[in-house]
Amino acid sequence: MSDKDTQLFLKIVEELKKSGHSVEILDEKDELSEEYDAIFHMSRTATVLEKLAQCEAKEVYVTNSTKGVKNCSREKFMEIFDKNNIRQPAYTRINTTSNNFTPPHLPGWLKNSSGWSCDANDVQFITTAEEYTKALSTLAAKGCNEALFCEHITGDIIKFYGVQSEDFFRWYYPDPTATKFGLEKINGEPQKHKFNIEELQFTANRAAKALSINIFGGDCIITPKGEIYIIDLNDFPSFSAFSDEAAKIISTSIIRKG
Repeated sequence: MSDKDTQLFLKIVEELKKSGHSVEILDEKDELSEEYDAIFHMSRTATVLEKLAQCEAKEVYVTNSTKGVKNCSREKFMEIFDKNNIRQPAYTRINTTSNNFTPPHLPGWLKNSSGWSCDANDVQFITTAEEYTKALSTLAAKGCNEALFCEHITGDIIKFYGVQSEDFFRWYYPDPTATKFGLEKINGEPQKHKFNIEELQFTANRAAKALSINIFGGDCIITPKGEIYIIDLNDFPSFSAFSDEAAKIISTSIIRKG
């Protein structure tokens, strides 16, 4: 977990303790008991998800669900969005070791299709054919056999966070110079295009519901016309500047068991 993830996790623990609940913090190597009333986690590793699935089979409440976490891998969530008519950039699946694909439009984004973004090479902005070839080789070299080439949408980037069961939703314009991989700078300073906030919350909740996650965070693009394109959705984010508020909301959700 990142430092911000750890901070949120510990804040939730404190909120649960304040409410009179006993909380046990476990390492990913530890075994899980089927006697727990509820389990909350930020794990994505296959071994831990298997342990959690076994607890779910015994009717232990787990948040986010193992199904939901797996659905948040890039290729899977994009497929689910397609099936549920959730607006996202157009994309094409490609083989990183094949030269049979030519980007239909530039600029665009080349993305590792498996799992989640772990380093800067997993998502690369492409403006030329030469950049595309180099980026494809980089992904292939790290063992990524399949990738996605996605349409670039011009507009404002917005980050959003939510807890569906508690009707909690927050959003903000990120600083394009102070983000994890620096990709937000591609869209530049926000122009603050007009959009419907209720539509954003409705769309984000619908996307999270389609993925079977309760606690979520994501990114979207707001076009000059006010259209909303979801470009990423994650399970159990750090909630950024809203972590104090989110910790209270999430602890309440856990106590109510979603």
